[in-house]
Amino acid sequence: VEGLQARLRRDLANAQWLKEQVDAAADWERLAPVPLQTVCIRHLKSGLDEAALAAHNLEIARRINEGGRAYLTPSMLKSRQMLRVSIGAETTEHRHVEALWEALRQAAV
Repeated sequence: VEGLQARLRRDLANAQWLKEQVDAAADWERLAPVPLQTVCIRHLKSGLDEAALAAHNLEIARRINEGGRAYLTPSMLKSRQMLRVSIGAETTEHRHVEALWEALRQAAV
């Protein structure tokens, strides 16, 4: 039980850390509260309409997923394309979430 509790606390803390990074970044948007380990985000590229933003975020998902170091799920929320990051794999550590955040920012360029 203690091991499971520690893992859940770790995953929740990592999700909160990612939420804080997204909230602090002017060109990223969090689309939902983060009560558990899933963080729903999208990149806001200046000058793009909603359809172009959707394509842009799908391209970010493709780059991340094809990179093979992380996997995120593109999805829709209130008619907006978003990236769903679920932090909960048994071996996921904080350094992995930091690396994902860096990869997301690089893929958004």
